[in-house]
Amino acid sequence: MAGYQDFVEVFGSGVFIKSSGIAKKYPLQKALASLYVLPTFFRGICYIPTGLERKAHIIERKQDFFTSLFDFRYGKRRWYWALSTAARHYGIEWSATRILEIVALERPKTIGISGKIRSLQRKRSYRSRTLARYLASFEVNAIYVHKGNAGSLLSIKIDDAIGPVCSKEQIKKDIETFIPKVRDPRIKGIYKRIAEEMKPEGELSMQTKKDIETARKDIREGKGVMLSKIGHRKNTYK
Repeated sequence: MAGYQDFVEVFGSGVFIKSSGIAKKYPLQKALASLYVLPTFFRGICYIPTGLERKAHIIERKQDFFTSLFDFRYGKRRWYWALSTAARHYGIEWSATRILEIVALERPKTIGISGKIRSLQRKRSYRSRTLARYLASFEVNAIYVHKGNAGSLLSIKIDDAIGPVCSKEQIKKDIETFIPKVRDPRIKGIYKRIAEEMKPEGELSMQTKKDIETARKDIREGKGVMLSKIGHRKNTYK
């Protein structure tokens, strides 16, 4: 194969593929070095950028990227947008954390994107700097994968825009499950605020009402991250 165009004619573009699948038809290290494929947050899974993404060093449809990646890694209906991310989808949570959270059936995982960006930026190679630009285009600092159970998957609702998301009732259950396991006090604070806001309005404390208004102001000023702000996806769950 002469270059990127020949490569995508064989493997496609804008898709995820296992590295072993590439290695059967093309030298994997050459594909990685040439940025024909990008490593993802999961070992053995690569992404082939589209022509536009490759020229601009961005991920164009961010929401579609994440949903398709988790589908590829965990399987459809085997994971869901959860906790603070689900709460933002329902308009319950508004803090400017730039984090995404999902629940899946496998071991928990924390993906520190901002740390990866800083590490890549310290390196001098063109490839490292380019990968840093790709990651920065997500506008997400971290992804938390929490380990759930088969019962929690029953709460999944398929949203046309974002894919699998849990019910509001499941958010409450997940907060009760995961708040003792979370070490970061900022995340604990977010969970407590979500639980507080999900109470009937008359039960909210004055401080919680102030925190909610401040967080909503941050979102309006573009300081936060919401699923609706990182792109849309086609419904592939029907």
